Amino acid sequence: MRKITAVGAAAALLVTTLSTPAWAAAPEAPTDVQVSWTDDGKVRVTWKDNGEANQVRAVYPDVGPLAAEPAAGAPNEVFLSPGAFPTLSKVGISVRSVGADNVTSEPARSPLFDTHPVPKLVINNAQSLSTTSVRVWWQRDTFVDETPNDPLDHPTGTWVKATVTGPAAGQQTEYVVRGVTTADVPVRRGPLTIKLSTGNEWGQPPAGEYQTVRVGTMSATSKLSPPARFSFTYWDSKLLATFPEIIRNEVFEVEVQARPNSSSPWKKVSRNGGQIDGKLFFTSAGAAGAQEYRLWVPAGWLYRDDVILVTPPVSTAAQFVRKYAEIGTGHAPDTARVGLTVHHKIIVAPALPLKAALQKWDGKQWRYVRAVQLDNKGKADVAIRAAGRGTTQKYRIATPAVKVNGLPVEFTTSDPFTLKVV
Repeated sequence: MRKITAVGAAAALLVTTLSTPAWAAAPEAPTDVQVSWTDDGKVRVTWKDNGEANQVRAVYPDVGPLAAEPAAGAPNEVFLSPGAFPTLSKVGISVRSVGADNVTSEPARSPLFDTHPVPKLVINNAQSLSTTSVRVWWQRDTFVDETPNDPLDHPTGTWVKATVTGPAAGQQTEYVVRGVTTADVPVRRGPLTIKLSTGNEWGQPPAGEYQTVRVGTMSATSKLSPPARFSFTYWDSKLLATFPEIIRNEVFEVEVQARPNSSSPWKKVSRNGGQIDGKLFFTSAGAAGAQEYRLWVPAGWLYRDDVILVTPPVSTAAQFVRKYAEIGTGHAPDTARVGLTVHHKIIVAPALPLKAALQKWDGKQWRYVRAVQLDNKGKADVAIRAAGRGTTQKYRIATPAVKVNGLPVEFTTSDPFTLKVV
C-alpha cells in the first residue's frame, strides 16, 4: 500500500511538472544599433537581431519612454522625429528584443549623440553697401560639443535665414544666406527691416532673441552757386534721410569729390564743415582748375535702442564746373586831380607770373590799355594817370586762360573799378 502511494505521488508530481511550463529564456540582445538622418529630417534607427519583436527607447541618461515597438518579423528600422528628443548633450538609443511571454533581452545601444539646436546668433554690425544690398555681421553663443563627430552631427544642417520686411506694407521676403559670420542680404529701395534667424536639424533658438537692422533711405541734392572761383566753390546742398539722426551725427562726413575727366578716379577735395537742418556747407570746396564734381554721401550707421540703423551710400550726378581766376583790386583814392597818378594793387589766384591786361571801357566796349605783369605771387602794382578833367573812367583787369596742374582756368576779368578825374 505504501508503494502504491509512492507511485501515486510520483504520478502526481509528473502531472504537475508537465502542466507548469519552465521560465522562458530571454532572447539574444540585438547588435549593431546605428542612427542616421533620412533625407526628410527623421532619425533612422537600425539594428540586427533574429527576427524578434523589439522595444526602442531613447536613453538620456535614464531610459526614456517607449519610442517604438516593431513587431516580430518587421524590418529592423524605425524613424523618429527630432522633436521627440529632449535637448541634451548626450543621448543614445537602446533596442531590446522581445521573446516569448514578453521576456526582453539586455539592451543594445547606439553611439551617443547630442540633440542641441544651433546656438543663437546676435547681429553685431551692419553696413549698407548700396540701395540693393546690406552686409550683416553676427556672432553666436559659445557651445561645447561633448560628442564631437557623432553620427548625427550634420555637416550642412546649420542654416541662417534673413527675413526682410518691407518696403511695402505686408511685404516680406526670406533668404537663406551663406556665410559663417557675415553675409550680404539683397534688399529693395525703401525703409525696411532685416532680422536673422538660425537653426539646425534639431530646431532653432526661441524667436525674439535676434537683433534688428533697420534700413532707411538717403537722398542728396547739390547745386553749384556760380561763379566758381579758383580757390572756392560754394555748393548749396541738402540731404534727406529716413533717419535724420544719422545726418546729425557729428562723425558723419559728406565729401565733395572731383576728377579731371570721366575716366579718372574720384578724389576728395572737401568735407562738410557743418550742417543746419540737413543743409551742408563746406570748409573748402576748391580745386585748381575745371573738373567734374559730385557730392558723395557715405553709408550711414547708428546704433539706437538695440537697433542698428543704416542708410545706403549715394552721390549726386557728376557736374562739370569751369573755374575762373580770383582777381582782387584796390586803389586809393578813387578820385584824383588831373595829372596825378593813382596806384592799384592787384592780386590774382592762381598765384602765377601771368601777363594780365589793363582794359578800359570806351562807352561801347572794353579796350586794351597795356600789359600788366604779375610776379610769382600773382601780384602787381598798376599805375593809372588821371586825365580828362570832369570824366569818370572805368577800368578792369583781365587774366588769360591758363592751366594749373593740368587743369584749365578760364579767361577771367575783374569787377570794374572807376577813377573820377577832377
